[in-house]
Amino acid sequence: MCYFGEVRMRALAVVLVVACGGRGGDVPPPAKKDGGVPDAPVLDIQARTLGMPDLGSYMWRKRGGHPAFRIARTAEAKNAWADVVTTCKQALTADPGHLEAAWLLAAGLGKLGKTDELLAPLHLAVAGDLGKWGHASLELPELQAFLKTPHGQAWQRRIETDRVAYIAALARSVIVASAGDLYAFDPEAKRWYRVTRTFGAVVGALRVEPTKIAYVTRQRSAQRRSGDDRGKATLAIGIVDLARGKTSRPIELGTKGPVIVTYSAKTDPGIWIGNGTGWKRLDDNYNLVSLSAPPKTRPPGPWLEVKNRTARVRALPVAGVTADWDDKGLASAIRIGKSNRVVSVPAPGLIDGNTAAWSPDRSRIAFVAQLDDTCAPNAVNAAAFVADATTGTITEIERAESMAIEWISDRKLMIDKGGGVMVFDLDGAPPAPLEGADGLLHPRRRPTCTPIPPEDVPQEPDPADGSGEPSTDAMVEPPG
Repeated sequence: MCYFGEVRMRALAVVLVVACGGRGGDVPPPAKKDGGVPDAPVLDIQARTLGMPDLGSYMWRKRGGHPAFRIARTAEAKNAWADVVTTCKQALTADPGHLEAAWLLAAGLGKLGKTDELLAPLHLAVAGDLGKWGHASLELPELQAFLKTPHGQAWQRRIETDRVAYIAALARSVIVASAGDLYAFDPEAKRWYRVTRTFGAVVGALRVEPTKIAYVTRQRSAQRRSGDDRGKATLAIGIVDLARGKTSRPIELGTKGPVIVTYSAKTDPGIWIGNGTGWKRLDDNYNLVSLSAPPKTRPPGPWLEVKNRTARVRALPVAGVTADWDDKGLASAIRIGKSNRVVSVPAPGLIDGNTAAWSPDRSRIAFVAQLDDTCAPNAVNAAAFVADATTGTITEIERAESMAIEWISDRKLMIDKGGGVMVFDLDGAPPAPLEGADGLLHPRRRPTCTPIPPEDVPQEPDPADGSGEPSTDAMVEPPG
């Protein structure tokens, strides 16, 4: 438990270990310079565990410290920095895990010149969400005086070290959804990391590269947030770059949909967004630009369809799999390329190709099957299967009305069937919930016999035409 009372702030500043080469223990005699004057000892800030132990830790806006934090934000807007510091401390007393209050407190202390007090709240915020505040802590104007101190220089070294560990954690994590945002779960360390920060606005997402995810939000336009009542809820797009540990802010698309998000690896490489009248591309600076020439067709590969609050992923064709897919992406059987095995489910079941997913070692393929082509309301008509790529043997894992599946390891499968995510172990351990997660990167698929409201069915744009609670972006931090 962290307490930010006036008396204990200095005591909590962060454990500083005086070490040689970053090691703890006894302090060896300092080395001498040529003139016989010993070098100053090097300060090393002790590491904190990155991320959070559970998803509930990120829900501080629903806990007891948030009312005081909102008062602090009002004081920030008035440049009343003494009041910012006071009310942020009150927020952290009520909720020691309110990371936004910790960040704003560090900024306020820096603004007031109290650089000897800000390390504790700064470290609390950054360790909990390094992707948002790690790099920002090196650029924030309010922290520049602190960064020039010995402790500030040690902080810069701490960020460099933690950034490497953070990116490594993201590389081995799986992405899940919770309360309208995306999180990375590291099964090795059992830690959670925020990768989007929209506070509930994410509608859908698509992995466009192994380390890049495009996500679409539904949010009020900037005009509405600045007081113009004509602003309406529209779609916006952002990028999660796992290899860099950074997430771009959503760029407004100016439409409530439908839109299609896909990726081109060759012509006009990058993320394409279609809105029914043409295509735009998201460039490396996160600007929407026109394509060099009107495309004749959508680029090959998966694509995400979004309209208003509805999202669906189309993933055909599937690497290493051939089948006679119908116009709904269904087939009665599939052929696995490397073994030439034919896999089918009991008739009249049909395999949904848009759900097929290879295990990390590619020894198995999982998919959702529609069990029959007629279903009554609330009928359990979808089932998750796993097929062995060598033998073609299939195993039914679970049934539900609608499902999404994703591998967490070579022999563990996550299944979202509504109401939470369960982890199924192919070695026979009982299924276990992934606490806090309410969805996977791909949305659930429902049997095609279940009608979808016509207004929620996105339409692909014609290339021939050629053409939640908002995040606190205003809070002190560098632009971009």
